[in-house]
Amino acid sequence: MSFAEQERALFDLLFDHGLRDRFRKSSVAALHDYALDDDERADFSIIRADGLALDAWLRADFVLSHLCRTFPLAFSLTSSLPGGLDLLRQLIDTQTMRTPPAERTATFGARMRELLAANQFNSAREQAAVIAIAEVELGMAMTGGALRQTLATGESPPAPAPGLDAGWLDRPVQMAPYVSAAVIPRSYPQLKSALCSCADTELWAHLSGTPLPASLRSEALTRDEPRLLLAQARVTHLSACDVSIEHTTMELSDGFAPLFAHVDGKTSVAEILGQMRRIGAPEGVLQGIQAAFRQLLEAGMVKTATSYKL
Repeated sequence: MSFAEQERALFDLLFDHGLRDRFRKSSVAALHDYALDDDERADFSIIRADGLALDAWLRADFVLSHLCRTFPLAFSLTSSLPGGLDLLRQLIDTQTMRTPPAERTATFGARMRELLAANQFNSAREQAAVIAIAEVELGMAMTGGALRQTLATGESPPAPAPGLDAGWLDRPVQMAPYVSAAVIPRSYPQLKSALCSCADTELWAHLSGTPLPASLRSEALTRDEPRLLLAQARVTHLSACDVSIEHTTMELSDGFAPLFAHVDGKTSVAEILGQMRRIGAPEGVLQGIQAAFRQLLEAGMVKTATSYKL
């Protein structure tokens, strides 16, 4: 008996929408491409199509409830589209579910970002804001997944930042481990307040019954107050059988974003300030840049290249 092939067929029936529709019409024809003998194929004949559809719905609902905690803004924005909830459900398919667990959340987020880019919004500006929000949450999903994969190999969590020393201005700076940085249309907490009416753990259940109105989406994205959002994945609970990862965030003026091209492990803050001084930056701006780098270093979002090992 080919139990493995039966398991593959059952898995596909749960997460392949087209296959499940063909199974409803003819179970024999739907399973033609699977290496099953007559007895193995007959085992599927007792499966009720309506029961299979309900099982698939409940499983997708459980997965979406979990994913919504990682992508609260993107889920809310997608729900505001015509048929948006169905679009999200369609992403719970074999492509998503056959992705290794450590990569699955980021894979789903990337596909959701593509979905949003392919849909129509009230203006190109609004769509750009929606995509920027999806990319910020995707960045956090990727750093969280990378940290989880590192821990799965048996490595210890990265050491915390050691703090500043007297020579920090003259040392090359680089991004700390598991940090993402991107410009977002408004402050992340403000967007969550405007677009998410309940806690992340309850958001999918809420959106399933009350999708975000398109008018509220447009209203929330009307204000243009861009911020540079940095987020670092950090372990909040670690045990032999469980790991919890959350993101620590920090926001700066979006004008700080171009400076990150120089956060490359080769250039010091003093050199960045010198370059800015040569192009005529006012002293107040230079002081603000230095203060921001100090804040980033103290928060562990940026590190000096010789401070601690990755």
